[in-house]
Amino acid sequence: MGRIRCLIADDEKPARLRLEELIQRQPGLELAGTAADGRQAVELLRRSQPDLLFLDVQMPELDGFGVLAEVGPEAMPVTIFVTAYDRYAIRAFEAHAIDYLLKPFSDERFEAALERARRWIEAQRASELTQRLVELAAAAEAGGHQAGKRGIDRIVLKSGGRVTFLNTGEIDWIEAAGVYVYLHAGGKTHLYRSTIGQLCAKLDPRRFVRVHRSAAVNTERIRELHPRSHGDYTIVLQDGTELTLSRKYRAALESWLGQPL
Repeated sequence: MGRIRCLIADDEKPARLRLEELIQRQPGLELAGTAADGRQAVELLRRSQPDLLFLDVQMPELDGFGVLAEVGPEAMPVTIFVTAYDRYAIRAFEAHAIDYLLKPFSDERFEAALERARRWIEAQRASELTQRLVELAAAAEAGGHQAGKRGIDRIVLKSGGRVTFLNTGEIDWIEAAGVYVYLHAGGKTHLYRSTIGQLCAKLDPRRFVRVHRSAAVNTERIRELHPRSHGDYTIVLQDGTELTLSRKYRAALESWLGQPL
């Protein structure tokens, strides 16, 4: 299993320092950053994309549940809630936290929560790897067909009793939303029922590339690539939209480019 990048979000400095110390003791863990309030946590989550988040419930600017709502469940890493008040426990698990640490907690309790998180992240990575292999196999199969068969040309959209058609070439990028996706096209956003993996397997692999677990991009819309830390890149589209190229999906874009980044 690869390294686990951790983010700490807690407004109390002693609490942050204790979590930092515990993380540094553990093999395979890497501290991606710390946040002292909810707004800073949202910014760091979007920028650093950690694997594991230790999230305090009560923070200024935006509380822990507010952070979850702002970032969205789909884009949230595996989360362990941390708080001094046990009345938040039920709500934390309803928010799909993997575990819940009640301050003050022992080293043993921290390690137990971490072990649950490790197992969850390992299973998540295995699932993502399987999905990528499925997509690559689908792309290879599509490439073996006749030249005229290069993915679907249009998507059928149903809304308000109307049926409309969207040419796939009009799509700028695709955003995952659970069993749905948002299709961003020419300044408009369309909701379509499909997982991002299922849809990408149907699209032209020469044009659409998965760049993140929650995003795929029309390569014809890419304007620039800006390197970031830990092997990630920022993708800038023609309209100025910025997306993250995760290191986990960099190989797919390199294959499209025909050269390493």
